[in-house]
Amino acid sequence: MASVRRKLAIGLWGPDDRDRALLSKLDVTLLPYFSLIWFLFGVTRASYSSAYISGMKEALGFQGKEYNYMSTAYLVVYAVCQIPGTSLLTIVRPRYVFVTANLTWSVLTLITYKMTHAWQVILLNAIEGGFSAVAYVGAHFVLGSWYKRSELGIRAAVFCVFGHIGTMAGGWIQAGLLESLAGKGGLPAWKWIFIIVSVMTIPVALFGWIFIPDLPVHRAAWFLNREQKGHAIARLGAPREESWDVSVFKRVLLSWQFWLLPFIFMLYSLCVQMLQNNVMAYWMASRGYTTIQQNDYPTGVYATAILGTVFYAVISDRLQSRWEVSIAIGLTFVIGSSILVSSPSSDGGYFVAFYLLGTTFAPQAVWYSWMADVTGHDFQLRAITTGFMNSFDFAFVTWWPLIFYPATAAPNFHKGYVASLVTGALTLPFIGLIAHLEHRDRKRDVIGRVAADGSVAGTDHLEQSEPEDGPGKAAGVPVNIRADELNV
Repeated sequence: MASVRRKLAIGLWGPDDRDRALLSKLDVTLLPYFSLIWFLFGVTRASYSSAYISGMKEALGFQGKEYNYMSTAYLVVYAVCQIPGTSLLTIVRPRYVFVTANLTWSVLTLITYKMTHAWQVILLNAIEGGFSAVAYVGAHFVLGSWYKRSELGIRAAVFCVFGHIGTMAGGWIQAGLLESLAGKGGLPAWKWIFIIVSVMTIPVALFGWIFIPDLPVHRAAWFLNREQKGHAIARLGAPREESWDVSVFKRVLLSWQFWLLPFIFMLYSLCVQMLQNNVMAYWMASRGYTTIQQNDYPTGVYATAILGTVFYAVISDRLQSRWEVSIAIGLTFVIGSSILVSSPSSDGGYFVAFYLLGTTFAPQAVWYSWMADVTGHDFQLRAITTGFMNSFDFAFVTWWPLIFYPATAAPNFHKGYVASLVTGALTLPFIGLIAHLEHRDRKRDVIGRVAADGSVAGTDHLEQSEPEDGPGKAAGVPVNIRADELNV
């Protein structure tokens, strides 16, 4: 039995005893926290649409495009606050940032049930957008601070998968609440939705206060012993740049990482817009499928998204390289979009295309991990690029569907399918360019963190040495990185 457990542990966390001890603790504290928060994020956002169609519209007097204004107010503030949110994590301990943000957005969700006018809900959504902005990009930033190239992809995939599950389950949870709580305590069902979702979020936020280990340099995780805290720093190494000064703007704006990774992520987001905006449901309605089928069949897209995300992440971790699976994803963009552009004669062709394209949600894990791989040498570059990847994406996806997937065009979205083919195909040359620049800079020793012995850290094939402890001296502290230098 002991040998079986050891083989399982090696399979999960690798052959190195120190890595296994560290990763086994992180995977039951840090990773579950971010995954649960992202799951509840999906449920929370679904609560507004469910409440709107379940009585909130009439009760608060929503008129005209006010529901759209509510969503837009949220998205604009959410996008604007992403770079400040990730940058804040470099100067304030993540525990304080995340728990404050989580509790604030859950309280804002809770008090929504007390609102009496539509403008109040619009305002609350705008404020909530600011506090929830750190949830996605901040999680990627912290995960990239603890896990190596051979470990990060699958952890990022688990995190993203919980978001897909939250989106899938959000509607089911709301439906159950509507059926079981309508009229209870004299409250309409739509108010109960906000109360229950908020109550679900608060305990997870408090879980984060106990189990978020901040960043390795803080040595703040109570569940790690002294040796594990030192090893967490030594195995990844220190960034070469880690101070906020005027050089940050030059380093960031003149880096290829800041521009190219967000650009291909934006192309990906535009390509998969046919999986959003009820496109599949509109097509099914035109073919005579029932309302139940129109709601159920599109959830299969999220099932293939989960499979694709995990599969590509595992492969990229094993290869310790992201470009190979990125090319496969790019080719899938082209194949799936081409099927839709060709207007298949059978329904099966459409289903194959939609479900195949579902696997291309994988960049949410793979490309954020790739970004962490190529920016680990510069603390501020990694923080700012992490936030910029999502905010740059939002700058386009907020208006793209209005042109290429307007509801008035349903069920014929041929123009949108062509646009998806073009944007998907464009990812391929830029993936090749990023792969070339990464190879060039690694060969020149320009990127990659610095280990305690001065070598490049963070790759499994390099042996890491750890300095000996002395009285009052922390184990495995790499050069040029101290908590006081980060102003924490």
